[in-house]
Amino acid sequence: MQLNQISVFLPNKPGQLANFFEYLMDNKIYIRSVTVAETEDYGLILLLVDQFEKCLNLIEEREYLHSVTEVVAVKMTDNIGQLYEIAKTLGDNNINIEYMYTFAEKSSEVGTVAVLRLDDNTNGIKVLNQNGFQVVESFK
Repeated sequence: MQLNQISVFLPNKPGQLANFFEYLMDNKIYIRSVTVAETEDYGLILLLVDQFEKCLNLIEEREYLHSVTEVVAVKMTDNIGQLYEIAKTLGDNNINIEYMYTFAEKSSEVGTVAVLRLDDNTNGIKVLNQNGFQVVESFK
């Protein structure tokens, strides 16, 4: 199953990220994963949250520039070798990893997770499942 990742663009200025996080906290949105990158003018926040629809509505209410991307999350061990195995398996099956990040999910039984944006998520999920990887279906 694919997960919906929210990408939010914030002005690259002091306090913007804190204000955004405060807004989510005040509305009881639990962030399961966050990655922050920068461009010259904007900060790019990639989010996986526990209440996707509610979070998306809040972001739209404040008119934050945003997009939604479908990603694949794979449960893994804490071993770098597992990242190699995921990348090799997908590469051997002609599936490209467009980007990837990892995080530790300690509030549930999931554990360490690799989040992947693939050029073909549907086929990627099929290949991962056929090769014994556990694709995460939700973070509720």
